Amino acid sequence: MGYRRPFIPCFTMCVLLGTIISAVRAQETGSTVVLPLRTIGVSDTTAAVVADLLRDELEARRVSVLPASQLPADLPKGAEACAEAACAAATAANLGASRAVYGSVSRLGVKFIVRIRTIRSGETSPEYTDQLTATYEEDLDALARRFADGIVAGLPHSETASVKNITEEETLEPRRRASRASVGLRAGFLFPAEHSYGGAERLTAARFSFKYETEKFLVDTTPILGFAWHGDTVEWTILDIFVARIFGSGDFAPYLGAGVGVHALNIEQVSYFAPNYYDPYFYSSHSQSETTLTGDAGIGLTMLRTYDFSLAFDLRYHYVFSDFNAIGGYGAQAVSFMFGVNF
Repeated sequence: MGYRRPFIPCFTMCVLLGTIISAVRAQETGSTVVLPLRTIGVSDTTAAVVADLLRDELEARRVSVLPASQLPADLPKGAEACAEAACAAATAANLGASRAVYGSVSRLGVKFIVRIRTIRSGETSPEYTDQLTATYEEDLDALARRFADGIVAGLPHSETASVKNITEEETLEPRRRASRASVGLRAGFLFPAEHSYGGAERLTAARFSFKYETEKFLVDTTPILGFAWHGDTVEWTILDIFVARIFGSGDFAPYLGAGVGVHALNIEQVSYFAPNYYDPYFYSSHSQSETTLTGDAGIGLTMLRTYDFSLAFDLRYHYVFSDFNAIGGYGAQAVSFMFGVNF
């Protein structure tokens, strides 16, 4: 008796647990009804074909589906078909199904838009909802496969793609360009740090650039056509690449970035002297030429970004990786402010 006593409650709990599991499984494996899909701008035949395809695909995935022959003849179809959660749940309950699949097939221009949802009988909100588009009617069978995969897995279509359900639409180039390319003109000034650029107070700058812009990033490059000058001090841009992160998606968007380049410089340093205060002064000049690496970091603002024509304002710190020891070793570094247009 001491051995058999704990067996009774254990056996009872096992039976109870088995009953619960069986009930849950029975609920999970209850029948699913695919309701007629609402039509907007498409024929009822097209919607009926999509519903039949979806019903077959669910059956192929071992989902218990109520046969189309068991649907009431007076069930609303076409533009009057059930496409709301409340009526779908009520229809599923009336037909003795545990879940209803409902939605719509519509047309916008040349595109077919298919919306599919599922809802449990007695519930008020869908458990699964998704939308797919197709350019050709021939792709509607692939959409049915994708929806069936999503319903069974409970995942959106982007996570159920396979080589068997990709549509022609997804193989095409998107209507929105991945990047917007434009050419631009910039003009402005370089304000050298103390004694750099041979002691020049200010350099005039101009450049011709190419800009490649995505939603969040831009790449601004200047090949060959970039110059800054003051007297015989000249900086020539061989190649510049500036990469920035754009903050915002409106017409006025700031950005923050950095870049590198290869520049050729000729810097002249002019020295003035006079023997006495009242005597005429004399001057001497020395110059040094280098082709070297440069670096930039800065902020900017792009305006009218959503148009083909845009404005740009740049504020950058420009540094040349060369000391120019022959003319004092002060190098070349400056704050640059430039503005321009892209088109």
